[in-house]
Amino acid sequence: MKEIVIISLTTWSKRIGNIPVVLDTIYSQTYLPDKVVLNLAYGEIIPEDVADYLQKHDVEIYFTEDTKVYKKFIPTLKRYPDACVINIDDDFIYPNTMIEEFMTLHEQYPQYPISGNHVALNGMQCHCGCASLTKAEYFGNWLDKIDEELRQHCPSSDIIYTYLATQNGHPYIHTNNEYFVNGLLKPIEIGDGYSSCIIKNTGIEDSYSYLVNRFGQPKSPLPNYTNDKYIAQIIENILQQQLERRLDEMKVITERRYQSSKAYRLGRFLLTPFRWTKRKK
Repeated sequence: MKEIVIISLTTWSKRIGNIPVVLDTIYSQTYLPDKVVLNLAYGEIIPEDVADYLQKHDVEIYFTEDTKVYKKFIPTLKRYPDACVINIDDDFIYPNTMIEEFMTLHEQYPQYPISGNHVALNGMQCHCGCASLTKAEYFGNWLDKIDEELRQHCPSSDIIYTYLATQNGHPYIHTNNEYFVNGLLKPIEIGDGYSSCIIKNTGIEDSYSYLVNRFGQPKSPLPNYTNDKYIAQIIENILQQQLERRLDEMKVITERRYQSSKAYRLGRFLLTPFRWTKRKK
C-alpha cells in the first residue's frame, strides 16, 4: 500500500508572507505530497492573502503550543504516526525533484530517516532542518524526551533529532544528491547561509554534550554515514571562495593604484593626440 506523504512546516509573523512562494515549489514537484500541514503557534495571525492561498490549496492548518522550531513537524508526526513526514523550512525555494528523491531512497531503505544534507557529527549523519524525511516509528517513545528542560539546554534541534533517532535504532542516512549543500536551495531572505553554519558556533557541540550526559553515548551509527572529511571539504571550498573574492578585490585595488601612478598618467599623456589651436590675439 502506498504510504501517505506529508509536507510539514511552521512559520511566524516575520516569515508568514513567504509561505505562498515556498509552497509553490512544493506544488510543482515531480512527486506531489498527499497533504501539506502548517503548524502555527496559538495566536498567530494569518494575513488575508496568505489565508486565501492556504484555503485555495487546501493546506491543513493546526494551532499548537509555541515550541518554536519544534512545532515544525513533531505535531504532524503525532497526528499522522504512519505517514512519511517531510519537514521543510519557510524561507527556501526547493528543487522540483526533492520529494521524488526522498521517496525513492525511502523505498530502498524504509527503516531509516533521511536527511537532506551530508553533515556528520561523531559518526552520525545529522538531521537537516531545511528538509528531512521522518516517521513517528523512527523516534518511538524518544519523542517524549523532548521536554522543556531539553529544549532549554539544547540550542540545536537538528542534533536532538539525530541523537534520539539513533538511540531508537534508526540513524539517519542522506540523500544521494547534495541538494542542500550545492546551493539548489535559494534562501528567500538574506541571512547566514550554509557556510556560516559550518564555521560559527551553532550550539551543536553543547547540545550533543547535554544529550550524552543525560542519556548516554548514542548507539553505533549506520555503516554508510558521511565521514568528517566531508565537512573538511566544505570548509576548504568556503575558504577557496573567500580567497577568490579577496583576489578579485586585490585586482580592483591594484588597477586603481596603477591608474593613479605617475607612469600611467605620463603614458596617457604621451598617447593622447595633440590638438593644435590658434592662439587668440
